[in-house]
Amino acid sequence: MKTQLILAGILTSIIIQPAHAVTKCVALNSNTTCTYEVPRENIADWTSTCTTNGVSTPIKGIGICSANAGSSTGATTTELEISSTAAENRICWCKMTSPAVSRWVFNISYPVAGACAMGCASVCAMGVQGTTSFRSAMFGSLSD
Repeated sequence: MKTQLILAGILTSIIIQPAHAVTKCVALNSNTTCTYEVPRENIADWTSTCTTNGVSTPIKGIGICSANAGSSTGATTTELEISSTAAENRICWCKMTSPAVSRWVFNISYPVAGACAMGCASVCAMGVQGTTSFRSAMFGSLSD
């Protein structure tokens, strides 16, 4: 009986592995400089490479056209409304998805929804590169 308990204890310790937390340390701030790849039209995904203190980090994100109005470039929100009236979805919002997840960050309003759908991801990538308030909002609203 004692041997069986010892054997059960050994098997349990082999089968049940300890949990290990993973932490990413990524230096992204308003002093970061970024370059971007121009996405194809009508594509939601965008990519950039950002450099801080000589360390380059690939950035990925998405751009979505919504009916939510943003107060100014760099305004953030946790959720977006997509209108059932397609013409109302002309406001471009951007979100970083890797290496961390940001809130939705307002970029620009388009005059028509079709133009937003065609170019939102591009202006997200350009915003990370060239607009300090946008980049600060993107890198300052990170979750996990």
